[in-house]
Amino acid sequence: MEKSFDIAALIYKSFQEELSEMESRELQSWREEKASNEDLYQELQNHPAALSKMEVYQRFDSKKAWSSIQGKLEETKVVPMYTKVWRYAAAVLLPVLMAGAIFYFTQYEQDPLAGIDEVIVPGAEQAILILADGSKVDLTTSQSSQAINQGSVKITNESSSLHYAADSIDAEVQQVAYNELQTPKGGTYQLQLADGTKITLNAASSIRYPVSFTDSTRTVYLAGEAFFEVTKTGQPFIVQSESQKVRVLGTQFNVMAYADELVVETTLVEGKVQVESDLERQILKPGEQSTLKEQKLSVLEVSTDNYTSWMSGKFQFKNSSMEEVMKRLARWYDFAYEFENEEAKDLHFTGRIDNQQQISAILKMLEVTTAVNFEFNDDQIIIQ
Repeated sequence: MEKSFDIAALIYKSFQEELSEMESRELQSWREEKASNEDLYQELQNHPAALSKMEVYQRFDSKKAWSSIQGKLEETKVVPMYTKVWRYAAAVLLPVLMAGAIFYFTQYEQDPLAGIDEVIVPGAEQAILILADGSKVDLTTSQSSQAINQGSVKITNESSSLHYAADSIDAEVQQVAYNELQTPKGGTYQLQLADGTKITLNAASSIRYPVSFTDSTRTVYLAGEAFFEVTKTGQPFIVQSESQKVRVLGTQFNVMAYADELVVETTLVEGKVQVESDLERQILKPGEQSTLKEQKLSVLEVSTDNYTSWMSGKFQFKNSSMEEVMKRLARWYDFAYEFENEEAKDLHFTGRIDNQQQISAILKMLEVTTAVNFEFNDDQIIIQ
């Protein structure tokens, strides 16, 4: 069966019209060896998913894959097929499939993603509010009209949105108290501050903010990702993350500052912002994005929709690496994953995905478009 890897490579190269004269003769000899070989070749040629799946073969160490597969094949039960063609197809293609090179051939193959949609579900509006005294309120389970009073500030939680309303006279004499809003993986929530500023917090994020603004500046502290619609009051509004500061008066912008990312991105939709690192500062205009990496700020023009689509329930990917795709999906669907094939991290994907789709549908779409395979095992997604 080890010969199957060589045949798979020749078939792939023939579809790409890259066969040498010697390879062409070798493949032709194999096709003429048995009628079932030719039937199999024609079946592959007429299958639209075959080429993308076989492309992965080019990135595999066939000897290593074959060594791993030999042990697995001994444990695999033989499933009867209805025709000699399909029996031969299964025999030839099973090791290649397990190496990630060809697609699944029969309806009798066990779905490697079976049961995944019962375990991994789309995210939803959920968050925890931490009050100034350290007490916690689960906003997901709290009553929709529940109100909390902190001094002269009234906090209400309605329709997955937290609202602060302050008495402008009394608020100025109060000591500044801070609250914190946290979303888990698979969670998002909306927040309206006492000054009217609206914030949408993405999954696995937190924001710390004053219950009411009494200083000359309005400063909030972000970890993760959030979209801001800042109300103009005359006081500068500052978004402080671990490695940068964004200073504005009134505008709409997105900040992505996750601890597990190598960069911090600030994307300006409307207005004007100043982005500051420890070493430099940049002024952004609408349609521009700053990227902070290793304390160096760079600015480029972008399509802001690509970076704010999460607000409308979409994942927008543009030539994104599979590593980045999986990282973003995992934040929303809250799952663990592992790259069994490290080279798959560098495959790229462009497209828009609805974040309420079942995870199995998304993974199967990625299999067809990026030539990777997924398995669901021990509550973990394996990327092959």
